[in-house]
Amino acid sequence: MPDARPQAAAEPSIVRRRRVLLFGGYEHVPAAMQYRRVVRELGRAAATWSMWAEAGPPRISRGGAVQSWTIRACGPNWRVETDFRYCAWDDLIATDFARPDWKALPLGIAALVDVLLTGTAFRYFRHNWRYGLFYLYPLAIVALAAAFAWLAAGIPQKMGSALPWIARLPLALAVFWLVLRWPGDRLLARYMLNDWTFAIGVARGWRPDYRDRIAVFCEEIADGLADDGVDEVVIIGHSLGAVLAVEALAGLLALRPGLVATAPPLTLMTVGSSLLKVGLHPSARDLRGAVRTVLEEKRIAWLDCTSIVDVLNFYRCDPDRALGLGVGRSPVLRTVKMRAMLGEASYARFKRNFLRLHRQFVMGNERRYHYDFFMVCCGPMPMAGRIANLTLAVDNFGADGSYLPAAGAERSDADGEAVRRD
Repeated sequence: MPDARPQAAAEPSIVRRRRVLLFGGYEHVPAAMQYRRVVRELGRAAATWSMWAEAGPPRISRGGAVQSWTIRACGPNWRVETDFRYCAWDDLIATDFARPDWKALPLGIAALVDVLLTGTAFRYFRHNWRYGLFYLYPLAIVALAAAFAWLAAGIPQKMGSALPWIARLPLALAVFWLVLRWPGDRLLARYMLNDWTFAIGVARGWRPDYRDRIAVFCEEIADGLADDGVDEVVIIGHSLGAVLAVEALAGLLALRPGLVATAPPLTLMTVGSSLLKVGLHPSARDLRGAVRTVLEEKRIAWLDCTSIVDVLNFYRCDPDRALGLGVGRSPVLRTVKMRAMLGEASYARFKRNFLRLHRQFVMGNERRYHYDFFMVCCGPMPMAGRIANLTLAVDNFGADGSYLPAAGAERSDADGEAVRRD
């Protein structure tokens, strides 16, 4: 199959300056904590790859919507400076969590019902049955709470009381609420209900604050694509952040279609993507149009990394085919093995926490592996090389952290078989 990598821009043989724009997922975590997490995980990656790395102090811009800092990393024979920009939308998420229960819980349940009635749930099962099971998880918690509420409402009658159902309703509602809050909180019920409320709100165009933030991110990407000496630009969308990354990039292409032609080599990398969570909803026409726009721009390389053990991503799903776009061009699909990235003890601990396993896409590796978030962001190997040959992402580095591209072994890797159509 022909290579999906664009040929218009000259690719560097080694990266010395890189710009990264990261769109995180739906996580109730302040942007300041994201910075601290990056600093912590950068240290883990540095130990794994025998390199030195340091993150500078954060800088806030665009009214708090962007937090940026400089990361400097080096090995024995290479040095990279990364302009790292975190595109924050934690304030939008905080708005969801600030809703009182009497409003948030019905909204979340309505979102789950919406997914079912529109047939979106069946599309999940069609394209990735694991994601379908993930959808059923909060639905099962709601059903469990409803069952306990029903049982509680029947207690007065079993005790011989002749109370009408309207008088027993407050008891049923109280039990329903208690189960959703505890043990529901331990089972992440409120988090997932808020998450689905947000996703369906985006699909149906009910989130003007989301649209406003996408406009801000369009401007940030335009600024990030300025040809100011960086060797490449990488836009990363993790989880639901893939939706924001694609929509912001497509918005920029619509407003300034010629900008990419003069920009440094540009890669969109979606990791643990929930793009189809929104895109498969029949009302998500804007997102499907955005995916089409990005796919049609052949100067943009699109790498999609997913893991079979991550129930929150759509494993090896081609958005062109899944969304019925008919563009005839797909992202390069790569498989990530979480176990290969982590030590056995960490993997055994994390695999029982599906959110932590999902978050590993943007965390530091404990083992050298072809997928490594921080080597993508801070390493000397260009994205073109990573896309072209998985094994080189490991083989090109010596035990002491030296970058030795000539020593890379040319061998196949079935785990990383690509799907490309151009």
